[in-house]
Amino acid sequence: MINFNHERLLLCMQTSRLARVCVEESMKFSHKRKTFGKRLIDHPVIRSKLANMARQVEGIHAFLEQVSYNYDKMDDN
Repeated sequence: MINFNHERLLLCMQTSRLARVCVEESMKFSHKRKTFGKRLIDHPVIRSKLANMARQVEGIHAFLEQVSYNYDKMDDN
């Protein structure tokens, strides 16, 4: 199973990057889209949801950095 560790790490990196792209695209869309005469980002509920999404993605990224460091520095055992 140790042979698959690099593949698992690569998959985690790809999904983390895709999540970051999704947050970025959501922010761009919320600044463009208008609802009820206001931009979507100006609605408190949307702002809260975007902030929560960004918080979770940044947490995943920080954890992935720790795992990557440990993967690089630790031995296979």
